[in-house]
Amino acid sequence: MRVALPAPLRALLARGAGSTVVSGFLIVAVMTMVGKIVAFAKDAVVASKLGTADDLDSYMLVFGFLAFIVSVLSGGLPESFVPAYAELRERRGLRRAYRLGVQCMLAQLVILLVGSMLLALAAPWAVEWATRGFSEAKQQQAVHLLRGLLPFFICYGLALSLGTWLRAGKTFMLPASTPMLVPVGIIIALVVARDHVNAWTLASGTVWGAVAHLCVLLIAVVRILPRNLRWWRTLLHHWEPGLRGVLKNALPFLVGGIAFGSAGVVDQTMAAWLTAGSVAVLGYSDKLCTIVLSITAGPASDVLFPHFAELVAQRDWNGLRRRLFTSGGLIALASLPMTLALCFLAPWIVRILFERGAFGPQDTLRVAEVLRYAAFQIPFYIFGIVAARVAVSLQASRYMLGIAFSALALNASLNWLLMRHMGAAGIALSTTIVHFICAIATCLVCLTVIRRKEAS
Repeated sequence: MRVALPAPLRALLARGAGSTVVSGFLIVAVMTMVGKIVAFAKDAVVASKLGTADDLDSYMLVFGFLAFIVSVLSGGLPESFVPAYAELRERRGLRRAYRLGVQCMLAQLVILLVGSMLLALAAPWAVEWATRGFSEAKQQQAVHLLRGLLPFFICYGLALSLGTWLRAGKTFMLPASTPMLVPVGIIIALVVARDHVNAWTLASGTVWGAVAHLCVLLIAVVRILPRNLRWWRTLLHHWEPGLRGVLKNALPFLVGGIAFGSAGVVDQTMAAWLTAGSVAVLGYSDKLCTIVLSITAGPASDVLFPHFAELVAQRDWNGLRRRLFTSGGLIALASLPMTLALCFLAPWIVRILFERGAFGPQDTLRVAEVLRYAAFQIPFYIFGIVAARVAVSLQASRYMLGIAFSALALNASLNWLLMRHMGAAGIALSTTIVHFICAIATCLVCLTVIRRKEAS
């Protein structure tokens, strides 16, 4: 019996690596995987030096908190920037689009500087709220770490925005490869410290890695900009009219990012209420799930976003709908074998990657138990993130805000219900359920908005 493949799938497979989408996906997936190998080399060394010690608990909680804040502040503006950039490039030309890009990056830098000053002032209150299960000495250490990691906050946040700009121009290699400079910086710091590793060793490596990340992307962006002195004068004296729209549209995405992205912070905060080491256990489990997400959801989101924005700018609603289902379905299907492998081989995988030095057999069992529940979030997360990129391209901020706040409330409620009986594993199961519901809701939003635009 011969099975007929859908036409979009046949076309995608026929083009193969010659397709811009497929070749871009492969580049990003390969470079991201290399970066994750470097990151796991770093994690293995950290695990052998610190295990699930208090120093690692403090660093992971503070780093997770800052990573969440920087992803929000560096997410709202780029999310609204990419559709506006594609529209301007399509209708007004590259020079006007470049002007919008530079001015958006300057606005992003101001936002990050103001955010870092507020974080420095609010550090004691933020740490006390997030670390209810920590001792007083451990809380003081977390406050100092938060302030010490603020240069990472600024550099990494600006690097994320520059990477978004490069991807909007379909330059994928550098944005995909340079994030590995952060774990490389940590590895170098660990080697230099030798047997005197503590939380500050990790913090210093993180900061210097983020500085290197920013410098490489900044050089790449400057090289594509016009050398014309008159263009730079115009840039400094005349604001691009589209900038006001980008800033206006950034606010709903920023608020939505706070709600949707805070799930990780909520999970870590509630894990701190459990037995000692629960934050680190949850962190190790998340890192393992990130292996699959880094070569599926991450590349798909990075590569497809500019294509979705172009289809919206061209008003190609049928093409947008086809690309949503074809790309999201293929990538989610490809992730299924890896998801099942993480679930069924969890103890073996954790033992191979982490069990050495201070990380013992008991730690392996704790992480494996959490990983079995966390792994099933992967297919739902992938389809949800692809659908979210379509929704962002359509500027459907009102709907996404509703989904984000509903997801946050549902995540906290399920955490509270499940962790009482299952510990950290209950938090992982809660995350899986939330991603499943969000993927369905986001897909329905995309189809509804596309149908309305077709009708109008």
